[in-house]
Amino acid sequence: MGDEAQNTRSRGRICPTGWAKENGDASALVDAADELNCDEFSFASTYNSGGMSTAEGGLNPALLPGGTTPTGKTCLSTYAKKLGSAVRLFSLNGADPTFKEVCGRSAISGMHNKESMGSHFAKFMREMRITDKDAYWLDTRMTPGNTCLYASAAPVICKLTAK
Repeated sequence: MGDEAQNTRSRGRICPTGWAKENGDASALVDAADELNCDEFSFASTYNSGGMSTAEGGLNPALLPGGTTPTGKTCLSTYAKKLGSAVRLFSLNGADPTFKEVCGRSAISGMHNKESMGSHFAKFMREMRITDKDAYWLDTRMTPGNTCLYASAAPVICKLTAK
């Protein structure tokens, strides 16, 4: 979606200012120059963003019961924490996900957030000639048993642990 104002509005609803700092863990930061970021899914720049209301053209609004304005409070919410040499995601406030949430957000390293997508999504859209309102499929590598598969390596079970 090319509407920058809507992208900003959607991102702000799912990842309001200060959310990552309030809910993050500094052990996930790469170095002293790194800052905690809120990373949202589906991307704020898509019509599937949980932050985009139906009235704005959104296909997947994250609404509280009876609500009309999307909010990140209904998203699967996690934070990144370093354990040994690995960074893992943990559930916030002991709330295990139902995996029926329409969106997700996580307090993670800003460097990791920017490196994970950076300009990759824009490049993908250009190379695949995706224009506004074109459909595309995102493979999350989740299998029916909630197992994440990474190339030909052994599967990693995607189970979040309560904080």
